[in-house]
Amino acid sequence: MKKIFISILVLISALTMQAQNVLTPEQQLEKAQKELEEAQKALEAAKAQAEAAKVKAEAEKIKAEAEKTKAEAARLKAEAERMKQEAEKLKKNAENSAPATKTSVPATETVPAMKIQDNATKKHNTTGTSEGAGWVVPTVTEEIEEKKVEKTAEGVVLKEDPKYLAGAIQLNAEGKVEFVLDTQANGKSADEIYNIVFQYMSKLIKNEQNINSRIPLVNRNNKNEQIIACIMDEWFVFNQSFISLDRSETKYQLVATISDNHLHLSMTRIVFNYEEGRSTGFKEPAEKVITDKYALTKKKNDLAKIYGKFRRGTIDRKNQIFNDLTKLVRK
Repeated sequence: MKKIFISILVLISALTMQAQNVLTPEQQLEKAQKELEEAQKALEAAKAQAEAAKVKAEAEKIKAEAEKTKAEAARLKAEAERMKQEAEKLKKNAENSAPATKTSVPATETVPAMKIQDNATKKHNTTGTSEGAGWVVPTVTEEIEEKKVEKTAEGVVLKEDPKYLAGAIQLNAEGKVEFVLDTQANGKSADEIYNIVFQYMSKLIKNEQNINSRIPLVNRNNKNEQIIACIMDEWFVFNQSFISLDRSETKYQLVATISDNHLHLSMTRIVFNYEEGRSTGFKEPAEKVITDKYALTKKKNDLAKIYGKFRRGTIDRKNQIFNDLTKLVRK
């Protein structure tokens, strides 16, 4: 009986200890919260340490830049001092050589006839020397050429290069803006001209301002008249700086008609899409943008403020393409 009682007491003690080791849900939650807080503290400490390291690295970088700037300033100061010394040296040399020049003058005074010079002769002496003064340093009188002032037919002074003004934009029979190039090709065959133009246009559609240019059609069935059709879609950049970019998407067609010793190239169907999505934007054909009515001032002596840049950009692009191809086929 005594043994049984002792066994029961031992069992009760073991159960009590086990119950003490098992945490209630509230205790488990509290423990988890403490562990989370400790983890957050450790994370904050790690972040602070990383930030401190970053600040330290930045400070070291700034310090290195300052040292570099200081060294450059010292170099510039030394260079300035050297140039100053060189200037003083040159000045002293000039002062030392001045008396030698003056001593040679009295030698000419022994000939009185040379001292007298006619006033009319002085006026026409373009070199600025005196015939009776012995050895002197000659000076050349520069003739100022008057700048030619260009005017319109009505006598209005031009404020812009004439190539952008009246007569620069031509309309075809349909009333559309069209630029045309007709040129001989130095005796080249149609096939030779075709290859030159096709290679040029293949590079043209891949220029750095390209948007979606392509060569959709060619026709070589007629050996006496071969055709290349190119659709250009590119940016016309009017002004570009570090903080701003003024440009317009510009679409146009280039059609080359080729025969033996001849190239006919037209630039037509020009459309501008400017600042799409903005209140100042527009999408208009060339007829409503770069013709004289829209792109020139009332006096026709200057480009208009709004559309003038489109006229200049179009003419410059046309001239570039036409001049390039003219040189290539005439080579």
